[in-house]
Amino acid sequence: MVVSTGNDDFLTFQRQTLDKSPQDVRAYWTPERKKTAIPASRAGTGVNLPDGSDAPLQDGANAAPASDPRQADLSQMPFITGGKLFFTLDGVDYVASGNIFMKNNLLLTAAHCVQDDTTGHLAENFVFERCYTGELSTEDFTFRTVALKENWYTEKDNRWDYAIAILNRASTVEKPLQYRIENLLGRTVTALGYPTDIFDGAQMMYITGTVSERADSWMIRGGKLANGASGGAWVLEDGETVVGLNSFGGTTAKGGAYMGSPKFDAEFDKLYNYVLTLI
Repeated sequence: MVVSTGNDDFLTFQRQTLDKSPQDVRAYWTPERKKTAIPASRAGTGVNLPDGSDAPLQDGANAAPASDPRQADLSQMPFITGGKLFFTLDGVDYVASGNIFMKNNLLLTAAHCVQDDTTGHLAENFVFERCYTGELSTEDFTFRTVALKENWYTEKDNRWDYAIAILNRASTVEKPLQYRIENLLGRTVTALGYPTDIFDGAQMMYITGTVSERADSWMIRGGKLANGASGGAWVLEDGETVVGLNSFGGTTAKGGAYMGSPKFDAEFDKLYNYVLTLI
């Protein structure tokens, strides 16, 4: 594995020619390994997570609760861009979620699906299966290169919980999601991913909810996409614009669920523009 920190703001790593080939990585992910992989999660375990209290959020705190999870139609936007992400970290196999965005060979997911913010250890054996349905998917990809902000490990804060991967080949999806920096207070978004507590993680699910704000995070009160949905996109009502992703979640002191996303801002812009130099 080649690890580069040529730019002080970013961490980039990729596979050497003599390391595992895409074929080797695909062969690693046997049906049994996929079945027994556990969901990636930051639910209440990371540093600087919202405390899960019932303190009022800015705006939207009294909005209608998020919808219950529904099964996604994988022939429609934004769901057609999404899929299930498999990876290994410290010898443990995990599952998460991600979406094709901006270009047909770029994938957006959460940083905690790429690097452990406590140890700094990097994941491997990445396979992204678009429109995954059990053991089938429309197409699958390994990672050629993946980049994230170095702040994710040094500051251990959810505001940096995003990563962008360059896939080993281009997807056939007709229209990748396009990102935009937006003030999401009071906006309605669709959050999607593969929660393992529904259909054993074999189907993409989604919720819709109104966005509130706390510190450096966007929040959806009542959001119930459980572990395994990490890295799945938050999309505006146009079905085409990604404005966040599933980063963390938990239960408040009074038993209410919540989900959170880092804010896409000028720092996210910097990461995206850096990735463009690597393509």
